[in-house]
Amino acid sequence: MKHHQLFKNYPVLPIINQATAEEALVIAEAFLEADLYLMEMTLRTETTKKALVEVRKKFPDLILGAGSILSKDQMQWAFDAGMDFTVSPAWSDSLWEMSQKLKIPFYPGILSPSELLKSIKAGCLYPKIFPIEPAGGVPYLKSLLAPFKNADVTCLPTGGIGKEKVSNYLNLPEVQIVGGSWMTPQIHITNKDAKKITELAKASLLLANTNS
Repeated sequence: MKHHQLFKNYPVLPIINQATAEEALVIAEAFLEADLYLMEMTLRTETTKKALVEVRKKFPDLILGAGSILSKDQMQWAFDAGMDFTVSPAWSDSLWEMSQKLKIPFYPGILSPSELLKSIKAGCLYPKIFPIEPAGGVPYLKSLLAPFKNADVTCLPTGGIGKEKVSNYLNLPEVQIVGGSWMTPQIHITNKDAKKITELAKASLLLANTNS
């Protein structure tokens, strides 16, 4: 499976940065209620590992990813835990090579033309562009991608993107999916407010599909 095909049915990737196992199960169920079978949790705490394991166990049909991968140990853990994909905030030759050996989809973060060229030369045509909003948002992304029009790049912009800007990114031909945490405000996670999360997910899908 080509990496970009993993997300072909979904224009938005919800990213959860902090949640307990109990909270993560509520979040996952809320997304499924919205017909969004896709979710990433960042590996920033040990709590996240437990949460990912529990979500994987209860929702085997969910396309589940581990984000903030910074080491080979984390990559191996994600593979062993049955994650469907992995994401990193930065480019790493060793992590890219390891992902190819394990045959697990990997979305490394890049932000500059030099990093994008390195990614392309390595065979990674599906990079995460991070952090895109602080770097200049859609205008910056257009400028970054302009010299690489013939490289067949499909990118995943994340970092500071709010719901109101999703369609602006999806209007770019090189953008298939947009990632962010706007569907899971921390207050809804803490309150385990599945209804609110489902509403935000449905609204995001509707907005994205209307403007795609």
